[in-house]
Amino acid sequence: MTYVETDLTATISDLAGADLHDLTQAQIDGIDQFHSGGAEAVDRLIPGLGLKPGMTVLDVGSGLGGPARQIARSAGCDVVGVDITRAYVEAATSLTSVAGLTDRVQFVETDIATLERTNFDAAYTMHVQMNVADKPAFFTEIGRRLRPGAHLAVFEVCRAGRRDPALPLPWSIDGSDNFLATPADLRSNIESGGFTAVEWVDETAWILQWFDELGARLADADTAATLPALLTDGYARMLNFAAALADGILTVHRGAFRLVGR
Repeated sequence: MTYVETDLTATISDLAGADLHDLTQAQIDGIDQFHSGGAEAVDRLIPGLGLKPGMTVLDVGSGLGGPARQIARSAGCDVVGVDITRAYVEAATSLTSVAGLTDRVQFVETDIATLERTNFDAAYTMHVQMNVADKPAFFTEIGRRLRPGAHLAVFEVCRAGRRDPALPLPWSIDGSDNFLATPADLRSNIESGGFTAVEWVDETAWILQWFDELGARLADADTAATLPALLTDGYARMLNFAAALADGILTVHRGAFRLVGR
């Protein structure tokens, strides 16, 4: 099991040496975006969602909630995040309260297959499906929660070929929950859930640049409360991820899809 962290809210405060309410937005941005590309990756994802103010968006695998809050602020939408890890849901809820967004953003500890609501206007995943063995079933379940014609946007890690990345990784410590697909297979898995592709973009070159600049950004944030510091063996996991991208073992793809049928 990779996601074993507990009481993340207290850990963030301890590392920062301050209450959550005293953290700057730059400091929070270094914590709550549990994916490569940070807040800018969310900015790249948003156009593929076809959002309008008043819509409700489903965040599948919501983590610490950074993307959900960012979308609520920038697009004027409500967001419901679902995640199976209790500590992440609790931390996301605390950070949302600090941001004053509890009326727009909420988080639920559940698996997508047991989520009852079925009328979302859009959905997205960011660095989630690498932990999912049955990807066709996963994306089918997402489609079942959406209105007809709704948009799905993804920002996901893929394997480039047969080689395996070194462990540990941000999404897998021992490899037992690591289910990487090639970009072609992932796109096919998404389409099998009733979606048609609108856009499919290789973002690897940009992500490599983002990793190159990550150290300077963390230094500018001026806090010990960083995402790698929150995670078990976090620095090794991030370094292995960056190395696998640089060596051509992994890629990062951004996609936009529309629900056309099941």
